[in-house]
Amino acid sequence: MASENHDDDVQENNAPFTTEHLRNLVIDHVIDNPKLFLIEGQGQVLQLMNVLESLEKMALKIATEAIANRHNLSPLPTFNSIISADPEQDVNDSTRYEMRYRMVEQINDEAPFKDDVMTQAEAEKEYGAEFVQAYWGQLGEKCPNTVQTGDRTIWFSVVRYPIMDQSATQQVSDNEAPRYRAPSQR
Repeated sequence: MASENHDDDVQENNAPFTTEHLRNLVIDHVIDNPKLFLIEGQGQVLQLMNVLESLEKMALKIATEAIANRHNLSPLPTFNSIISADPEQDVNDSTRYEMRYRMVEQINDEAPFKDDVMTQAEAEKEYGAEFVQAYWGQLGEKCPNTVQTGDRTIWFSVVRYPIMDQSATQQVSDNEAPRYRAPSQR
């Protein structure tokens, strides 16, 4: 697990279900079921790598949806309310949620000047996969997290964000709609 590589990283030690642990579960599953995943002959290594990558993507997708719909993340302020961090707050809520990556930046005691909520793809495109892994963790296992450099403070958290219906989601992805902005940023 990641905590074995970073003994001084306390936040990772508090999150036993990390991205690396999920990756290890996928590898263990493939190793335990070789007849399902390995082909005979040439190309066996490439096939194994493709299977592992595909299963890892599927496992991450399932894990992030489960986390967003069953675990307490951070609350997300909106213009007139708050998207609750508690999935059990409204037992009649049939909305599906996804996990989003939130970054808030502030200088000294001033109001935050940046408050972005992004999908994983948007965060990776903007900052890079290594940055996402370092400050959020793909499953949000490093959150909440804070970094301070000089007079600037950056907070990293993961939030629940309602999923639009499939047709709206396709339309948004086709049009590259702008990301969420906090009410203070509009």
